Amino acid sequence: MPFVAFLLTHWSLPPLTGLILLSIGLLYGRGWLRMRAHTTLSRSRVRLIAFSLGWFLMVVAFCSPLFALRTELLLARTVQQILLGLLAAPLLWLGAPAQTIRWGLPGQVRRYSTKLLRPDSTTGQGLRALTRPVFIWLATIASFLIWADSLFVQWTVADDLRYSLSLWCFWSVFMLFWMHVVKTGPRLHRMLHPGAGFFYVLVGGEIPNAITGATTAFRESLLYPLYAGGSPTVPLSPLLDQSLSGCLLWVFGSAVYISICLTILSQVFRNEDAPTPMPLDWDATERSIAPGLEHRIAPRRLG
Repeated sequence: MPFVAFLLTHWSLPPLTGLILLSIGLLYGRGWLRMRAHTTLSRSRVRLIAFSLGWFLMVVAFCSPLFALRTELLLARTVQQILLGLLAAPLLWLGAPAQTIRWGLPGQVRRYSTKLLRPDSTTGQGLRALTRPVFIWLATIASFLIWADSLFVQWTVADDLRYSLSLWCFWSVFMLFWMHVVKTGPRLHRMLHPGAGFFYVLVGGEIPNAITGATTAFRESLLYPLYAGGSPTVPLSPLLDQSLSGCLLWVFGSAVYISICLTILSQVFRNEDAPTPMPLDWDATERSIAPGLEHRIAPRRLG
């Protein structure tokens, strides 16, 4: 079958992309081997599995036939968007990459990078200013608008290098976005309160994702003239390709964002419903009294 043959033969590894992916994988692996003696075995394995899966999804997004199909199918470009922004980025953070890759660096480089990230250094202060949640939130919303812009699509898809750089930029923005949600990254800022995190994901991720997906899915005319000719490889009409792309982004993307929002919301209620611990000097009789009648024991205690 021509399509199956296409999937098997059209894998590519651009030099710059291959160098970055290989460096990330090797540094993480070296750091993981050095850190596993100081981490519980179960946690160490979970981190390795999460990072490896995220790294593999990056390889699929950058090197699989999706890269070649981007000029024929909007659906291929949408799958890359989901792989990099919705799946790979949070999975990588679950693997605690900042700490692990740091220990994978040579000693001098590790000490130098630590010095650069100190709060009293110029680079550390600049990095903290640029990675504030509000700035990353605005950058994420902007990335949805830019990524869906017809002129941007036409300009990037036409050239392999430009398209690779656009994918790396898109991935970087969402790595910063999920850094404030997963909370395993470098301690550059205070952790977001769960309530703020809920609105951070809802407004910065779910709403623009749903608007973009629904607009693409239900539009009756083509958004991108680039895909008007259809695909000689995959038998999809241009409008069907566009509708499937929008539906995939809308349904799958919303499922991811909403599930994370609900997880964050459960943390809010869990914190609010947590019982106040009883004083340590209460005896067994005082602990057994019915709630709301604690005042009856006060005179006896004072006396």
